[in-house]
Amino acid sequence: MVKNHKFSRVYLGLIVLALFSFYLWRQIVSPQFLDAEKEVAVERGDGVFSVANNLKIAGAIKSRIAFVAASLYRGSFAALKAGQYVFEPGLSLRQIISKIEKGDVVFGSNEVAVTIPEGFTLAEIINRLKESGFDDADHITKMKADDFSDKFSRLNLSGNQSGALEGFLFPDTYRFPKDAGLKEIVERMLKRFESKTAAIRPAAEISRRDFYDVLIMASILEKEVPPADMPVAAGVLWKRLQLDIPLQADATLVYDLGRPIKRSDTTALDSHYNTYKYQGLPPTPIANPGLTAMNAALYPQKSNYLYYLSRPHDGATIFSETLEQHNLAKAKYLQSY
Repeated sequence: MVKNHKFSRVYLGLIVLALFSFYLWRQIVSPQFLDAEKEVAVERGDGVFSVANNLKIAGAIKSRIAFVAASLYRGSFAALKAGQYVFEPGLSLRQIISKIEKGDVVFGSNEVAVTIPEGFTLAEIINRLKESGFDDADHITKMKADDFSDKFSRLNLSGNQSGALEGFLFPDTYRFPKDAGLKEIVERMLKRFESKTAAIRPAAEISRRDFYDVLIMASILEKEVPPADMPVAAGVLWKRLQLDIPLQADATLVYDLGRPIKRSDTTALDSHYNTYKYQGLPPTPIANPGLTAMNAALYPQKSNYLYYLSRPHDGATIFSETLEQHNLAKAKYLQSY
């Protein structure tokens, strides 16, 4: 009986060790975070426990224990170098530790931070890059999605018939070397898009929506309504598509014309971006949407609404169930339109 009891304890211990080893392996190889870049300082004299704590507080790692254990396994206890580090979304624990071992720090004097807000168009991104010192950024307009399809095959860039990069340049804060080439800049944005949308692409397939259609819808939401109203507005727009009713989204015309629209534009503009005149989605995204808009497009909120407008003085969205209600709202809020 004593031997059996000892055997059971050994067996149980082996199971626990195996489970912990599997957990540690998963922590080491899996992405630690998928949202914004994390900036963490490692001070001279910081031990591995202090570094682990700072990384955890910053949201750069999931587990302090896994970081310490992985560092011990790699022999990194004395090899972690001081400095200011920036960790990009999608990095594994192994990559994070390796970066600190190598001393791959941020050198502020050689880099420039560029912030791309949600809903920026390609033209707005180019202007922001030019403001940041990349004077030749206009050449990005000559680049096509196919130019990057081999490196980013999971994005199915070649399936984008227009060849447009619009929609795929993920809005975030980036740090680029001051001498970075335009292709390097675009690749960084595409890589960020790829990591950020890793969960959205398969979810689109499950919901039987084309991912590019979701991207187009998200871009419309970015330009049409505030974030809090995006799920309801998405429900309205998807419903209009199902009922073969034109979207009548002003933002698609603004994108094509490059200026605020007039009432006459809704009939005069002969373009598939004129969603008053042509049914269906526009040919491409009209902006580069963030995750809030993408999730709203993917998970629309059902309602009885079929119309909406934006109140000019504060941007609030006024939803209506019937055309009569919508016309009353237009008369009340859009008299100058």
